[in-house]
This record gives sequence, structure tokens and C-alpha cells, in this order.
Amino acid sequence: MKILLFGEYSNVHWTLAEAYRKLGHEVLVVSDGDWWKNYQRDINIPYHNKFKFAVFLLRIIFDKRFKNNDIVQLISYRFLFKNKLGSLNKFFFNFLKKNNKKIIMSAFGDDYYYVQACLQKKLEYNPIKEIDNNLDYVKDVFSVHYSETAKNLNKYVASQSDGIVACMYDYFVSYQDDYKNKLVAIPLPVDIEKIKYRDNLYAEKLKIFLGVQKFRIEWKGTDYILKCLEIVKEKHKDSIDVHIVENVPYDEYVSLFSESNLFFDQTHSYAQGMNGLIAMAQGKILFGGGEYKHYELLGEKTNFPIVNITSDIQDMYNKIEYFIDKKNHVLELGKQSRQYIEDHHDSLKIGQDYINYYERILKSK
Repeated sequence: MKILLFGEYSNVHWTLAEAYRKLGHEVLVVSDGDWWKNYQRDINIPYHNKFKFAVFLLRIIFDKRFKNNDIVQLISYRFLFKNKLGSLNKFFFNFLKKNNKKIIMSAFGDDYYYVQACLQKKLEYNPIKEIDNNLDYVKDVFSVHYSETAKNLNKYVASQSDGIVACMYDYFVSYQDDYKNKLVAIPLPVDIEKIKYRDNLYAEKLKIFLGVQKFRIEWKGTDYILKCLEIVKEKHKDSIDVHIVENVPYDEYVSLFSESNLFFDQTHSYAQGMNGLIAMAQGKILFGGGEYKHYELLGEKTNFPIVNITSDIQDMYNKIEYFIDKKNHVLELGKQSRQYIEDHHDSLKIGQDYINYYERILKSK
């Protein structure tokens, strides 16, 4: 099968591409590397240079690799232009749809339908409910994803795509009412061959790791986590080490948290992001979204290793404190975390799930 993956969030497309290649398929990843994270790709989108970006747009039209693919999968409805140029996104969407067999839209992040689901309270836990809507980042989310342009573009791309894939409960629910006939849920992929498991051990101090995206602190609930960790450092300085980093490239990020025991993700979600899943694959204990509804979507009935956290700082503190001087439990929960990833997020299994889905889409009219 010939597959074009367009755009990148959190290394999802590159991880899928590596799995597809192992499964014998031809794949091309086109992205900007997801900002500073600088993930691998086959063709770079040079957003930083207007002239090079204009040349890239011509390349889409004239480069044969953008045509005659069995599947084109878009990272989001705004797969190309990350501003309000809905008409140009629509133009290139139509070009790709016309010149390839089938086109899939991903529901992997913030978009019009997710913001709408938050506002309509389809999700009990969500950032719009939890944070001040006058914050600049929230205003930007509304401006980018909930404008008339965004609404029209998102609806157009979703309705004209041959399929929609959601990677977690939060995004699945956002699309379920309007697109249940073309919507599927396929979990995020983790390369368990590359991400090696290590027993979750520590000598004297329990090690906590938090990675901060500075411009999304409130959106991800990092502000609540930071407040909690300040209390932890003050009350348990002899038994806990806290390591906090900001906006570092992916490879460095993974290296930095490899020595930790507890990994913090986010508070306003039902499920886990890619970084949290990678930490679990290493055998870390994840503090993040671990709601039963997400486990239910995965079909998991017995293994619930994620420590579910919300914006309740006291509850978060109590859950951290529980693990002090419980070395055996830290070790065992780390093993359960790895098993959870092997069961539900192994990139080769996920890759095959996608291929099976693509085959069904290709057979449909």
C-alpha cells in the first residue's frame, strides 16, 4: 500500500510510518517536525521561510509523490496552513482528494468539534471548563478553532473525508454525534522495540518528572501540577526529587525523564498523550488522564495503571504521597504500565489496525 501522512502531532505520524514500513508498505511523511520538537520527516514543511514555503506549495502540485497514493492521512483539518486561511487549506485538501484514492482526517488534537464538545459539556473534564477563558491562549484557541472560518473548514474536511480516526476518548466523543458512520477509534502508537522497559526502582528519593509547554500551561492543567509539586518539595524534600523542564526537543526530553519514577502528563483529559505513553512504556507511573470511559473505549477491563488526576491539588498531593517508601508498589505498577502499552499501543499492532481500516475504506464506494 502507498501511504502519505501529512502533518505531525507528537511524533504520531512518524511512529506510524516506521510501523507501516516494517509491515511492507511505502510511506511518505510530510511535516514541519511539530515546531521545536523537531520530529523526523521525509519532506519538511518550511513554515519559517515564506519563499521556501511558496516553493513547497508548488511542490505539492507538481511532485508525483503527492499523487496516486492509496491513502492520504491528514493530521487535522488544518493540515497545511496553521492560520486562518481556510480557503487555501480547502484548495489543497480538494487537490489531494482528487489525486489520491482515499483521504482520512485525524482527530488528534484541538479543533472546532473538540471545542464545541467542551462548550456543550460532552466532556466532564476539559480545559475550557477548568480555566479562565480570558487567558491569551484560550482566546487564541477560540480564534483559531471556533471562528466561522474554522467551523466551515473543519465541517468541510470532516464531511468530505472518507474516514475520521480519533486517537482517544476525548476526540472520539467530539465527533461521535455527527460522524458515527465514518468515525473509528484507533489508539496512539508507541514503538516498544525502541522504548525499552526498565524496572522502576529508586534508592533513597522518589523521582518526579514534569515537562512544561510554557504557552499551554493552563490548557494542560500544568499550573495545578506545579502548585502541587511546590507543596511536595516543601513537605517531602528528603524523600522526593522533582525535575521540571520546559520546551525541549523530543530526544532530549525522553532522555531527561528516563531516570524518573513518576511522570506527570495533564489534568484536563480522559486519556493519555504520547509523552505519557512513552513514559509508561519505559515502566514509569503516569499521573494524567485515566478515566474509566477511555479504558472502556480500549476494551481494557482489568489493568488500570494510570494514576488519574484532575485539577484537585489535594487529591493529586495525596496520590503522590501514597508512593513514598512503597518501592515494591512503584516497581509493580511500572510493570503494569508497560503491559498496558504492549496490550493497547504497540506500534506494530496499531499499524496493522490502521492498515485493516485503510483496506476497508479502499473497498468502500
